[in-house]
Amino acid sequence: MKIKELNKKNIPNVAVDSTLDKYRNHPAFQSKVDKANDMLRTVGLPKLKK
Repeated sequence: MKIKELNKKNIPNVAVDSTLDKYRNHPAFQSKVDKANDMLRTVGLPKLKK
């Protein structure tokens, strides 16, 4: 594709590396996820004000 053709498109041209698929179901920061889940379990969600 030429630059003029790329500039006319509204869809971004992005190439995703397929080797990243191994991280799809693996949380990046498991310790932080566990800590947040524990806080939500013990403290709960904040009350909504009306």
